[in-house]
Amino acid sequence: MNPFFTFANQKCSRKNFLQISIGAAAAVALMKMPSLSAAAQIELTPIPLAQCPTDPLIISQKSQNVQNAYKKVLTFVNKITDRTLREKVLAIIQYPAPTVMEQYTSNSSVERTYQKLLQKKLVDPAIITWETLFPPYQKPTKPVQLFISAPGSGYSSHHSYPGGLAIHTAINLGIADAICSIYQDTLSYEVNRDVVLAAEALHDLAKPWVFQWNTDGSCLKELTIAGTGSHHILSIAESIHRKLPAEVIVAQACAHNHPGTPKDEADVVSWIQASSIIAGVDPVALGLLAPDGKTLPLPHKQEGYITHLGDHDFVISVPAAQNSIQLLKKLAQTDYGMSSTDLETIRFNKFRNYIGAQLSFMQLNHTAASPDPSAGIKTLVAQVITK
Repeated sequence: MNPFFTFANQKCSRKNFLQISIGAAAAVALMKMPSLSAAAQIELTPIPLAQCPTDPLIISQKSQNVQNAYKKVLTFVNKITDRTLREKVLAIIQYPAPTVMEQYTSNSSVERTYQKLLQKKLVDPAIITWETLFPPYQKPTKPVQLFISAPGSGYSSHHSYPGGLAIHTAINLGIADAICSIYQDTLSYEVNRDVVLAAEALHDLAKPWVFQWNTDGSCLKELTIAGTGSHHILSIAESIHRKLPAEVIVAQACAHNHPGTPKDEADVVSWIQASSIIAGVDPVALGLLAPDGKTLPLPHKQEGYITHLGDHDFVISVPAAQNSIQLLKKLAQTDYGMSSTDLETIRFNKFRNYIGAQLSFMQLNHTAASPDPSAGIKTLVAQVITK
């Protein structure tokens, strides 16, 4: 999900499409997964603000929510029956190195790719240049950070704290898996669950690269390629480079939109075109686009639609994050002695990152809707950080 694609600006078609299946999907998810059928009981040990960690990996390691979510991601991936596909997906989740950058050995090679994107109007030179086309990295064989320490999105968006990506991915996998079960249980036919699980697990694989942590506890701002967040394009490009099956890559590309109308399909086509240019391949030859290069392979397969439906945790988690961050800013000033200046520094960022990882912005947002939200939020936060 593009962090700049806010809840208020979602297309009606996307929201309507979601409403068809999500309610029932959630119910099936609970029935199918006993471990999720009751609220998880986590142990919280409060620490003083001064002892609050700043290292994103340490923060994620100290969170039972994050650890549980990461285990759920691996559990879903291990449900993939095709051994080769399962091992490829696990390798990426466990070690998300930007291997697509192996082909970029000089500035001139990056410039050439940028010019190709520019010629097809897949980048806006006012927003992104060849120097900023790719986020910083050390080696194509080394992750910028591990999957488990990455945020779920940009710093004001969903699950934007260390470990948020694991939580976001686990939730989306649960939704997608449940939708597969709904069709199987209600209509007596099976979609290719392997494709759905692989595509959903990989749809944000570039976020550890794109959303790198800054020294002040915030993360890098995301730029756009082909009209969507660059993480989506770079994730597809990485899957292409790692030779994932074409049907998985097409389904993965549908995470941000579906091919239900010509206009919506054009978005997905443009994302595959941009990713293919970055990966240095012909999308038609790989079976990622139809022979004329203007549509997805026909007929459209349902796995892409289901992957799109699965990537809808953001519908609730974006406003939950935005509201929770504002609540934490007020609490930081009234109860934890922070100034308005502190709210833009590591002092507040480590506070909100640690609380987010320990509790989740979802729980804070839910508590804010209680009969006594102020007391509820104070009590909840005090279980994590003392004054």
